[in-house]
Amino acid sequence: MTNFLPAGIINENLEEIAQRIDRLRALTQESSQDIQQEVQVLAQLTLELRLFISSFTCQPLIYTGSGSTEEIIKRLEWALAFSEEVDPMALFGLQKKTKRKASPK
Repeated sequence: MTNFLPAGIINENLEEIAQRIDRLRALTQESSQDIQQEVQVLAQLTLELRLFISSFTCQPLIYTGSGSTEEIIKRLEWALAFSEEVDPMALFGLQKKTKRKASPK
């Protein structure tokens, strides 16, 4: 089991919010200027957030494990830095070699 979940629900909810804002906009055509302005602000915020999320190279992830946000970011940055510096095949070979030395003959 993983502690990471794709955050696709964010995109789905933003889409629904955008649709509901469009409905509100239609309903408020003859309403007060204040309501129309608030609907416009909501529409702009939703659009900006959708554009921001769509600029990511991958879908955002939600981490459900323990630790503060700062701790998890530090761990992930360390793991990514480590994985970029180490040749996976060399690491695999080292692990096999270590296991052979540790196993009783």
